[in-house]
Amino acid sequence: LAFHWCLFKIMLMSGVVKIQARCDTWMSLTALHYHYATQCLPTAGAWYAHQLPNALQKLSVAGTYLIEIPGALLYILPWPQARALGAILNILLMAAIMLTG
Repeated sequence: LAFHWCLFKIMLMSGVVKIQARCDTWMSLTALHYHYATQCLPTAGAWYAHQLPNALQKLSVAGTYLIEIPGALLYILPWPQARALGAILNILLMAAIMLTG
């Protein structure tokens, strides 16, 4: 149970901090336009992701928000299926981050 609460808090705060920072790029869903081009150690996948249409990059930022903020609630729900869905969403997000930087 403590693990679920820690995971919930980490993921929730990862999303909330993006909103609380009031950064124009996160608020306008354009953060990935800059991220792929300016990261310290870009991956090959980052170059391809940077070439994606703007609408798809904005959708990726919105998906990040959905997984990190309301999706974090899935970790603390009492149903194993909800927690499993939360785990799958988190794994997909982390895999995308690993592939694109």
